[in-house]
Amino acid sequence: MTGWAILGTGAVAAKFALDLGQAGGRVVAVGSRDPDRARAFLANLPARLKTPDARIGSAADAVQAPGVQAVYIATPPSLHETQAQLAFAAGRAVLIEKPIAPDAPTARRIAEAAALAGVFCMEALWTRFLPMTRQISGLLDRQALGEVRAFQADFMGSDRPDPGLSLFDPALGGGALLHRGIYPLSLALLFLGPVQALTATGRLGATGVEEEAVIVLTHRSGAISTLRSSLRGGGANGMTLSGTEASLVVEGPVFRPFRAQLLRHGQRQGGMTGGIAGGTGGGYRMRGWRESGPAQALNRLLTAGPLAELLAGRPGGGLLRAPPLGNGYGHQAVEVARALAAAERQSPLFPLADSIEALRLTDQARDLIRNAVQPGPAAPESGETA
Repeated sequence: MTGWAILGTGAVAAKFALDLGQAGGRVVAVGSRDPDRARAFLANLPARLKTPDARIGSAADAVQAPGVQAVYIATPPSLHETQAQLAFAAGRAVLIEKPIAPDAPTARRIAEAAALAGVFCMEALWTRFLPMTRQISGLLDRQALGEVRAFQADFMGSDRPDPGLSLFDPALGGGALLHRGIYPLSLALLFLGPVQALTATGRLGATGVEEEAVIVLTHRSGAISTLRSSLRGGGANGMTLSGTEASLVVEGPVFRPFRAQLLRHGQRQGGMTGGIAGGTGGGYRMRGWRESGPAQALNRLLTAGPLAELLAGRPGGGLLRAPPLGNGYGHQAVEVARALAAAERQSPLFPLADSIEALRLTDQARDLIRNAVQPGPAAPESGETA
């Protein structure tokens, strides 16, 4: 059993605590500036997920509580470094809610402090530990898609602008990139590897945070990632990996994927050459048949509806399912418990270098968006007066 101190009492902290049963963990202490919120947090937890003498207090009190092996920090990013230092000083393992820090330099300091203290530290970006994410990584390792050439992913939501919310507060690490873009960006690094070039565009809102952002990454492999995040517009929030032999279309939400379709297409010779202008050989006749009504009807049967369900998992394609245990937050707690048992200081599934690199790219994208020249009003049409 892993004893946890939880710093913060918001919705994410509650979801994490409610899924600790998946990892054999229990809450030993809750740290909060508001004792009443901490008491309510503990009161709402089932008895099996907390110790009978679970304590409440400040962050400093909570990390020092007897029986604490690990600390989960679920406060705004601006507090992460200070609270992580408290946990490191107490010799506790630390799991820090995403983003691990507001920027890459702060993330580096956290990593260096953890190494100096000799304790485990990891970012709590839960998507990296979900069964579907690990299944996708396995497909790529087996080159099931051939050579991966592109990754596209969105995380968009329509929120009313409110300076009182952390989403829109620059002092609390607000903005589309840190709150939403970090998910597809981290997955792009996991699936396609190191980045050699980045471009970005976006739009700043009234509070000064980027409310819309689009990032294009060129990976060292030559593959391209196109990533969009938004605080103001909704979307399907899925992702697609495109390879030379097959594509994988993953249903949203991108932060909690559980179902995908593998579409095997193979490589073509010369694209559409050899069609009507290319003669009447066998290739032309086959393409003509594929475009016919009966062939299109057969294709619909094979790719949608009950028959597609029966063909799930068939060689060459099918539907893939990998639902998370519980609400999905417990998988990262399982990894912390495993690492503690193995006396590891970082997770091989999600090393701190990955977290730092994602924030380095986020910082770069934000700078490009903020430094972009804002266009002025449109010029009047000919004959009009300004």
